[in-house]
Amino acid sequence: MSHPSLLTIAYLFAFAFGLLTVLLQSVDGAGADVGDHILQRDAATDPIPGLWLSDLLYRALANFTLRRADGTACRRQTTMYEEHLNNHTSWAVRMLESWDRYPVGLLAGNTYQMGVYDECVDIRYPVKGQYCLSEIKLIPPAGKNYSFKRTEDLDDFGNNHAWKTILGWADYQDQVQRNLLNLGICIPDACSALDLQTSLQSEFDEVFSPEQFKIVVRVDQIKCRVREDMYPYDTAYYVTWWIFALLVLICCGATLHHLIRMSYQQNTNENGEVPSSFLYEFSAIESIKTLLKFDKDNKLNFFYTTKVFTMLPVICGHKFFILVSNPISNPKFIENVYLKGPALLLTGLNIVDPFFFMSGFVLYINLSREFRKQKDETVWKTLLLPIIQRIIRMLPAYCAVMAITAHIIPHLGDGPLWPHKSWEEADICKNYWWTNLLFISNFVDVKHQCLIMSWYLSCDIQFFVIGVIVVYVYTKNPNYGIALLGTIIGLSISVPFIITLLTGRDGMDKFPIPYILYTRNILSLNKSYRPSYMRATPFFGGLAMSFVVEKLKEKKVKFSQTLVHGGTFSISTFTLWVQSYGTVFYERNRPYYPLEHALYSTICHCTWAVAGIWITISYFTSGYGLLENLIRNKFVMIMGKLSYSVLLVNITVMLTSQNSQRLPVHLSSRYVFEAYLYDAFMCYLMAIILYLVVDEPFAKLTKNLIIRGKVKAR
Repeated sequence: MSHPSLLTIAYLFAFAFGLLTVLLQSVDGAGADVGDHILQRDAATDPIPGLWLSDLLYRALANFTLRRADGTACRRQTTMYEEHLNNHTSWAVRMLESWDRYPVGLLAGNTYQMGVYDECVDIRYPVKGQYCLSEIKLIPPAGKNYSFKRTEDLDDFGNNHAWKTILGWADYQDQVQRNLLNLGICIPDACSALDLQTSLQSEFDEVFSPEQFKIVVRVDQIKCRVREDMYPYDTAYYVTWWIFALLVLICCGATLHHLIRMSYQQNTNENGEVPSSFLYEFSAIESIKTLLKFDKDNKLNFFYTTKVFTMLPVICGHKFFILVSNPISNPKFIENVYLKGPALLLTGLNIVDPFFFMSGFVLYINLSREFRKQKDETVWKTLLLPIIQRIIRMLPAYCAVMAITAHIIPHLGDGPLWPHKSWEEADICKNYWWTNLLFISNFVDVKHQCLIMSWYLSCDIQFFVIGVIVVYVYTKNPNYGIALLGTIIGLSISVPFIITLLTGRDGMDKFPIPYILYTRNILSLNKSYRPSYMRATPFFGGLAMSFVVEKLKEKKVKFSQTLVHGGTFSISTFTLWVQSYGTVFYERNRPYYPLEHALYSTICHCTWAVAGIWITISYFTSGYGLLENLIRNKFVMIMGKLSYSVLLVNITVMLTSQNSQRLPVHLSSRYVFEAYLYDAFMCYLMAIILYLVVDEPFAKLTKNLIIRGKVKAR
């Protein structure tokens, strides 16, 4: 009896276990069904189309032509195109296949579907192919929220609907907007941008209106091109070419004459230097001598090294902006930067502050002796002369780059982006060059700023004018000078704080992804970036340090190398930490704290200045030991002398190399690094040419004229 009972119990236990398992599976299945039902119900209640976005776009574009365009000539050429397309005529088929009707990679953020530009514009007969880059924006129904939660893993979308991926990122500042599409389309040349815009709008309205979605189409005429479209060859173009050709000819002639004279002296065993001549001011031999001139014991070589180590990151930042403002096929690379850093790339728009610091420091060194010597000169003459000299020193190379940008660069490239990117820059310089000559370009609308970097030169001159007054007062009465400088530094610190607090601006100059597609948008967004009163602290901090270093050297103050290096490491670490703190302002949905932003608006322009204060005091009083071999390196010094020319040409060089782009590029760390190396090399190469042909010859010429004027006045 015992065995059957045990067997019965075992069977009952197995039956109960099996029943429980079935019940649990049923519950799980029911839960899954309920979950699926909820997802389906949510998707059903939201106005999400049944077809995918690419399918809807294809439905509108599959048989798209401009048969309904307003222009008679456009309709006539479109009819001809359709007839030849039915017969598979080569030119019509080329026009058809040169652009994409089924966009791909929309979820990945591939917002540029550019087709084949050259295949389109190479069509010449019987219809000219016209390539137009249209902007298409998808707008969801009002009042609907398509945002979704996701981790920092860009590939982790969970159970979110694909349409929510397109619409949920529309307002994120650290993501490429997936609801935008830049579509390259090939149309007959008789059709205008407006014809294309209205025809596309009609097609999309028919397809998307039943789905309760709206498509907005925009086609700018400047983004429509045929092969024959060229920037006009006006009189200014030929005059500019003739001027630069004449300058090159003069430089070559002067150099050749100088070289022959030197050879003659060597052959005749004549001693002494070649006699000076007005012509030799343009000799490349003299300019190269100046460039290579090196005084190893000159402590100011430190600033040449600092310029190089500041300019290289500036070029890197400019290259990064220009790369990401052009079509790319993997925006995830950019989005990763916003999520994972490096932090300095996101917070580094104040990287030019060391230039202001150095400019302020050197100002006192250059002017203090002259001001102390001049006793019989009038005050106004004493103050105006250094300002005029500095402006005259800067203008030749500055004007040369403006002229090249306005009249030469537009003719040096081609492509779907070239007119929009290069012609507009030229037109701005043609109309608003005078703001650069008056050094007020940092106060005009950024849309009217000739040369993107001109704001820096305007700020520098504005600081210089005030700095000259401070130095003059200090040399005549140190107490008054210190009081005046202290007041200015107090204002330079408090003004950004007050303005940020009262206006509710961001405390740091940011560059959200939606704005970097057009480089000037970054500057227009950051109202605190260009005004001189918002970033004066580094310049006047450098000027104050020049006063301090002079007093410390008089008292022969020296620090130990342990303190020098330890202090440099500590202050640099703290500076980098404060600089990196700005990444918190990129966080999504972060509350706006007015006091925090106001404080950081002041601090962010003190970071590099604080490091500069310690480094300059340490270097000019105690030195940096073995590191001075790098500071006093001749090659670095040569690169430092080219910094002004590099500053002028770097953005122009990079825009010229990038604006002929035909297709989106695939960004990677290696690609960015190699592109940076190439453009950095080209920037310094163009800077050498500008230095030899324009900058140094005119600097010597104006210097000699000023010296002769002083001699005659005496």
